[in-house]
Amino acid sequence: MDIHHETVVLQHDFEAPPARVFQAYTDPKQREIWSAPTPDTLVVIDETEVRTGGQETARCGSPDNLAWTMKSAYHLVLEDRLITFTEELWEGDAILTLALITFDLSARPEGGTRLILTDQVTSFVGKGGAGGHRDGYTKALDNLAASLVPA
Repeated sequence: MDIHHETVVLQHDFEAPPARVFQAYTDPKQREIWSAPTPDTLVVIDETEVRTGGQETARCGSPDNLAWTMKSAYHLVLEDRLITFTEELWEGDAILTLALITFDLSARPEGGTRLILTDQVTSFVGKGGAGGHRDGYTKALDNLAASLVPA
């Protein structure tokens, strides 16, 4: 077992207000779309309850092989402001990563939202597990920004 600890901090500014960014996270159908890091990745949220004390189960991978399961527990959720959860990433019976993740939303003085995402990840598969978190969330936030642009 190759254990690696890392803290990933990403900042992203959105033109949309905090309520709209929060809603895009809490709507499972929207999140299934923007959280997929590549066009050939499928995210399926099987059950979710984004609230303090809530739980979530999701799967991801290629459309013909949803190889990974994410199990999340929401610890503190403040509407339009904060989403904090732990996330386990599994491949079959093997845990790959365990993370404490915070989406910290604040209104920008010039309008829109500043999101600071902090991902404190423990990878049981080496640096690549933490890199997957960093790369996946970077692409997901870019997708989220694109999804929030008015048509």
